[in-house]
Amino acid sequence: MRPLSERPQLKRDPLGGNVSQGERLCTCGAALDATTESCPRCGRKHHVLKADPVAITVTGHAPAIIIDGKDPETGNVRIRVNSPGATSDARVTTAGEISLEVEGAEAGKKSEAWAIQTLRQALKVQGITVSTGTATDERGEDAMFFVGNARYVVQVATTPSVQDFWRAANVASVRTEVDLQRGVQWLRQTVENKASSIPSAQRFETILAIDARHAGVLSDQRVTASYCSQFGSPVHEFGFASAWIVGPTPKYCVRLGDGRP
Repeated sequence: MRPLSERPQLKRDPLGGNVSQGERLCTCGAALDATTESCPRCGRKHHVLKADPVAITVTGHAPAIIIDGKDPETGNVRIRVNSPGATSDARVTTAGEISLEVEGAEAGKKSEAWAIQTLRQALKVQGITVSTGTATDERGEDAMFFVGNARYVVQVATTPSVQDFWRAANVASVRTEVDLQRGVQWLRQTVENKASSIPSAQRFETILAIDARHAGVLSDQRVTASYCSQFGSPVHEFGFASAWIVGPTPKYCVRLGDGRP
């Protein structure tokens, strides 16, 4: 893994026609041409990503744009996220090698609301209807989900749960390359940290939402299968109701092991 002190800048290419056919607009409403990185009206920086010539999907999740695709020749998967708080480029190769490049510290409290919304959408896609209640932050409740007659507290935890990584990303872009086992350890550390902060008597009604907005490749089946083969389901080991890896879109949301919902 490269030291966090090695922080090459993200490559910022104009948003080409193979990514979006529409006019580019700043959040202030000003038009942006194909070569603009700074808004001529308000000065806001726009970190835009150009898709490679592979099978891509462009998804708008206001206020973010997610570009993901699988290279038909190599089988490598790439997920790029462009949101107001951070930009990221996550990849996983067919050999299980994972790379993560992030600029901006969109983690923790800054990303909780998004993670909760995305998890709810993912459950809906699977035919699970979720209604929400009032959560009390002082009690460690990030959200309250109701599925049928069951009540669940949602707790959000960002992965990788390495504070130095996010501090570095908040200053400049930071890149790391790891093997599949290290990716498993990222998840492991996140699960263990959150489990240690919740009394065991409360975990049975807790859904752990592992915020992987900028590390969506950790939802790869090879990563989750390796985790479960080594440690088992967080439901059985720690007593959670369930643990979900919440990637940037419902497509990249997967339950880690079994559980409910």
